[in-house]
Amino acid sequence: MSNVVWITGASGGIGRNVLQKLSDQGWTIVASGRDRDNLEQLSSESGNIHILPVDVTDHVAMKDAADQIKSEFGRLDALVHAVGSILLRPLHATSVEQFQDTISMNLTSAFLAMKFSIPIMMKSGGGRIVLFSTAAAKIGLPNHTSISSAKAGVEGLARSAAADYAKRGIRVNVVAPGLVETPLSHHLLSNENSRAISENMHPMGRVGQPQEVGSLVSWLISEAPDWMTGTVMPVDGGLGNIRSQESRKP
Repeated sequence: MSNVVWITGASGGIGRNVLQKLSDQGWTIVASGRDRDNLEQLSSESGNIHILPVDVTDHVAMKDAADQIKSEFGRLDALVHAVGSILLRPLHATSVEQFQDTISMNLTSAFLAMKFSIPIMMKSGGGRIVLFSTAAAKIGLPNHTSISSAKAGVEGLARSAAADYAKRGIRVNVVAPGLVETPLSHHLLSNENSRAISENMHPMGRVGQPQEVGSLVSWLISEAPDWMTGTVMPVDGGLGNIRSQESRKP
């Protein structure tokens, strides 16, 4: 049997791109998300895609999903947790419920995905896990209180898990994008003014494309050195590490 990867958030902009890349490489794909119709559309595109609808914030549903993977395939070689949300509000204008929902969707879901995947990987002889953070977890950006908190938690979660399972052959790494043009970010890029603001935030002067992030994720899953774990890798147009060059009017 070919290697098995569980992709949560498989029908999102980045998740779909990773799915296509790994499918082309011959991986057996278990594609999860909330929307069955979107997942069925994905499965119709390739014979090696198996759909498994699940709410990633529901611990009972996630355990059942992992049990189903173990029962059907007997192994799990990789997990890509391509799940996230965007809530842009200053702290004082963020409700408790909004904050908790952001933590649940981004951090708790990552914990659950790993909690139920790792035991299968240990019995399979190891595996690779990729989680998602954001450039905003590293630098202070206005209106990013909730998502920065959640994704900073994801980075800490990943480093600790990488330490826990390094000698069990499980590699845990994180990809930290800037703003990427996906359905999730459509509301931020749908008008000329907000798009210009978003593009100017990034030193390269544009937002990212799903394939630019997907290429890094698929490399981490299928080609990265086995000696690589506990790493947060930015792919953000320079947002997290450099300042834009100031342009002068002629």
